[in-house]
Amino acid sequence: MKLTPKQGWLAAAILVTSLWSGTPAFAKGIGDEIKIDVSQPEIAKTGFDISADYAVWMVEGDKTITLYELDDNSELKIGDKSSTKTSPRVDGNYVVWLDTRDGGSDVYMYDISKKKETLLSSGSAKASHVEISGKNVVWDDKSQDGSDIYQYNITSGDVEQISTSGKASNPTVSDTYIAWQDERNGNADIFYYNLKTKSEKPGVTSRGDQLNPSIYGDQITYEEDSDEYSQISTYSIATGKTKKLTTDSSDKKSPHGYKDSVVFIDDGDVVLGDVDSGGSKIVKRSVYDKLPPKIYGDYVIFAKTDSDDKLRLTLYDVDEKEELPIGSTAGEPSQPDGHDRYVVYISEGSRNDSVILYDVEKGTSKAITKLDASPSRPLVSNRYVVWFDDSDDALFSYDIKKGVTKQVTDEDDDQLPDDKLYELDGNNLLWVNVDGRPELVVTDLSTSKSTDIVTLKNEPLSIDIYEKYVSWVQEQSSNKASVFLYDMDEEDDTEIRKNVQVTQAQLGENFVVWSEYTDSTKPSWDLYYYDIDRGKTNSLLRFSDRDQINPQSSRNMVLFEDNRLSPNKKDFYHEMYDVEDGSYSDYAWDDKAEVEDVRIGGNRLVWIDKRDSTPYVYTLAFDRPQDDDDDNEPNPDPEPGDYKEYTILELMTDGTLTDKMNEAGFKNFVMVFFAGTSKEETMSLSEAFDDMDRMADLFEQSGLDKINIRIYK
Repeated sequence: MKLTPKQGWLAAAILVTSLWSGTPAFAKGIGDEIKIDVSQPEIAKTGFDISADYAVWMVEGDKTITLYELDDNSELKIGDKSSTKTSPRVDGNYVVWLDTRDGGSDVYMYDISKKKETLLSSGSAKASHVEISGKNVVWDDKSQDGSDIYQYNITSGDVEQISTSGKASNPTVSDTYIAWQDERNGNADIFYYNLKTKSEKPGVTSRGDQLNPSIYGDQITYEEDSDEYSQISTYSIATGKTKKLTTDSSDKKSPHGYKDSVVFIDDGDVVLGDVDSGGSKIVKRSVYDKLPPKIYGDYVIFAKTDSDDKLRLTLYDVDEKEELPIGSTAGEPSQPDGHDRYVVYISEGSRNDSVILYDVEKGTSKAITKLDASPSRPLVSNRYVVWFDDSDDALFSYDIKKGVTKQVTDEDDDQLPDDKLYELDGNNLLWVNVDGRPELVVTDLSTSKSTDIVTLKNEPLSIDIYEKYVSWVQEQSSNKASVFLYDMDEEDDTEIRKNVQVTQAQLGENFVVWSEYTDSTKPSWDLYYYDIDRGKTNSLLRFSDRDQINPQSSRNMVLFEDNRLSPNKKDFYHEMYDVEDGSYSDYAWDDKAEVEDVRIGGNRLVWIDKRDSTPYVYTLAFDRPQDDDDDNEPNPDPEPGDYKEYTILELMTDGTLTDKMNEAGFKNFVMVFFAGTSKEETMSLSEAFDDMDRMADLFEQSGLDKINIRIYK
């Protein structure tokens, strides 16, 4: 299979690229591979932190804070969903951050065990930096004249003003001391405060500036900006002595200390230093240097931009000298499935597995199963995800639109599904009830209504469902089976192939396809299909050499394995065949691909690929997605408030056009040509990709000053 993009999609890609900067996820065309890499979360530039049990960060575009438990690979979203938040920090059982919900920049705290939020500052603070250690939370506040340091004691609930200079900032805290940067003497010095004796003392007041302190115990690490290059130094409160950790010719900044270790940025690289020996080593080159790296125990956490200029969070194990996955979506992938807009797969974590739902349009991923779930074999349609849970011996569904998970089958209702024999088409789930004699059941996930189709003498070899049809393969004797087709409208079944060697059959658009063993002068596995309208069985391909096996179908396409062109007949490759056109598809994965677990669904292929040594999920669209008969289309006669409208020029000028496209998606992003005139005409992005010539004409005729963008809710 060769990659030959269709002309219309090529035009779309060229036109979209010429109009907008950036690379929205859904601008990927037919035949373009998408590598689904969520091993490192995409984060906002608002900060992150790590402690013994947790890490915290904010996902790009999200206003909640992600609280990630390191041991069990679970995530929790905390904080309200409307206010802007920055500087999340975590220690022990508490998370703190800066929050705008009260009109200023206030300090909020979340008690993890009690699941309770508390406002710590006045409600009108202007804090710019917050830190936590043990029972102490500190921040700087510019709401009064100047800037001073405040401390909140979690045990007593008391707030105390620590500094009085009016020029204090960047506080850091340990169990006994608070340190900060203070400019009371005209340059930045390090001062500290003893929480036990309630006394303030100068720490480092030498020439130049001493900036961005980080304290652990009684050891303060800081930037020393007194020579040609800024360096990293430490100050011991116990001995009153300073020590330079770096002296070479490059700028160092953003130190963070833990026990005798310190991490910092050195000319764009993350460096790990030893306070006692003075030695150092590079952890990672070319990181995002505007966010300070953090260290706790054996872990260093930092940010780095990827090839798409997205900011990714990275966890590094100092002892093992390797990067580790972080986040609930970051385990090794397996069992992928896809359908038009969505891809699902299993993320195999160290302690639990999760079902991951990936939105191709938005380029976002999320875990949709609970922490104690044991999911396997996820399937996805335009609206639902279904999987089998081994811990409950039950099928579960997830409503993508509503974000609701339901248990589909219940042992108390004499429902025991087979863990592999189930298929999904739109709202309809076909499954085999093995509680007693095997029974084919169709459950409408939108209504939870189940319909018994047929009772079988033994478990089928395979089942499938597409629109109003159900098919299955029933073993009749040793190495012999029959293929059946059931019409749900007519409530009638037909034996369309009898007593042949076949193991599975798949439904497509008006056909059933299977691979059948022919014992002739040249024994081989060959593809056959049953034309539903004509009621006839034919050979799909006119070959008698070698084998064509394991057919899968989606709409008009059949994906199968073939060995006709392989030097070794044991080596199979994949082909795609269009039953309607009677032709092979030109689309394929890259020559470097190492493909496993290939699935076809909707308009796309999905597979596990090890070309980069580490397995990733890849997907490729071989056709445009179908419109779904649901309520996702914009209202043709919208009421006021159903959408927001902008001029295209203002969105291009402020650089938000790409974000608007990504947020709205194909159908809810609508271009209004000749806006405000009698010739006004609308075209959604989905419609534009269908008719690129028409869109190009409208752009040319209307002119940018007469084009508005309508974003539907």
